[in-house]
Amino acid sequence: MNDIFPLLFNCFVALLLITFVFSAAIKSDRLYQRLAAFVMRKMGRALPALPEAALRAAFHEPASLPGRAAAKVVIYAPALATASLVTLCASLPFCTFIPIIDNGADIIQMAQLLLLSEAFAVAALCSLGTKEGLDFAAAEAKAALRLLVPLAASAASLSFFFTQNGVDRDPFSLNSFSVVGRFSAMSPFGICGSLLFAFIILSQIPHRGTAESSELFEASEMPDFKGAPRALLQLWSIARSFIIISVVVFVFFPHNIIENIGESVGIAWYRQALSFAAFWLAVVLARLFIVPLCQFAMNFIERRTPEKYAEAATPLLLAASMALLWYEGLLLSQEAALF
Repeated sequence: MNDIFPLLFNCFVALLLITFVFSAAIKSDRLYQRLAAFVMRKMGRALPALPEAALRAAFHEPASLPGRAAAKVVIYAPALATASLVTLCASLPFCTFIPIIDNGADIIQMAQLLLLSEAFAVAALCSLGTKEGLDFAAAEAKAALRLLVPLAASAASLSFFFTQNGVDRDPFSLNSFSVVGRFSAMSPFGICGSLLFAFIILSQIPHRGTAESSELFEASEMPDFKGAPRALLQLWSIARSFIIISVVVFVFFPHNIIENIGESVGIAWYRQALSFAAFWLAVVLARLFIVPLCQFAMNFIERRTPEKYAEAATPLLLAASMALLWYEGLLLSQEAALF
């Protein structure tokens, strides 16, 4: 009985922090839309207004579904897709001060929950019963594949590298995935492979529209699909992208530097709060500046590649990044064998 109250308190704090993560995802997406609109207006390409209240207002609209839609699936699947992301946040160490789910195998949990979330979202789109809904489902499935395959490949390659590097923790735990502290022990091959993985993943973050929003629909698309189910899919798409960006930032975040600054003050909670604030500020800045630069660079590479090989650009870069990290791991294993 005595253990219930600490558990309830931890869950309450975690819920507040997860709410913060979703709010930060929406705010950063809207801020980027405004920045993109401002830049394009300066270039003489006017954009329509991007009101921040659009998503909030969509939840208050009366629900409207296409005539042939499977109503129960369309209504419940978006909620389940969003709930899967909430569960994912509860298992990640940087979304809560105290993870609610055992985070001994964060990468495996993350892959399972992301796949489950994608499955619910695609099921909702397929259940709309329209050709446009099926086109959206096919496009979303393709985008998820282009995003999740590099994410899984990078996790496997980094796990192999950390295993060969003698990591004293679970190599599949996200807590082990911090390469900044190991850059000094890496050769240029490993550093280039890690940075190339980050570039590929961030360049594949789904985005829609001229302002590069992470929303699933533009305002003019699917006009007969309105209300909370549509708004939940929009929220799901924004939060999904933001969480994946945060995972990439976590790998390259200088945890040791922030912790050393906090330790100089001598207050435990101050160090934790400083690390939390610095990390999420880095995620927002990555969403605003690094992600668009990676997407622009990938588009440039694909445009410069001959048309019949354009779609092979990302797989080739992915194979190169895997080869670099696995080569780095093999070098480490050979050095260990010599001793």
